[in-house]
Amino acid sequence: MLEYSCDRDGTHFVTVAPRETIKECVSYVVATDNPLWVREHSCPSCGFEADRDANASWNILSGGLEDGGVVHSEPTPVETALPPDTDSVSAKRVVETGSPTLTKRTAQAVSE
Repeated sequence: MLEYSCDRDGTHFVTVAPRETIKECVSYVVATDNPLWVREHSCPSCGFEADRDANASWNILSGGLEDGGVVHSEPTPVETALPPDTDSVSAKRVVETGSPTLTKRTAQAVSE
């Protein structure tokens, strides 16, 4: 039924095996040995905590996106210059690496 609806609407349908999605940490991909009556997921490796069912749904979503060929890019690190004051940081001082347009525009803004 779902596959038919997706075909009709022009979207993709991906089947994901839900086994062990409750026990795997979505942020660190480490399995825990919590019994099913424990409702909170707590990763012993990275410290990530979430509702057990929310963690499982994120794992299923992640698995479906990977199987469908969708890959999330890693977040780009940000370079910051030390501000003269410690209360706030001017937006002109934050530069996203890997973006030539942002680097160029930031250089123009700082030189103004």
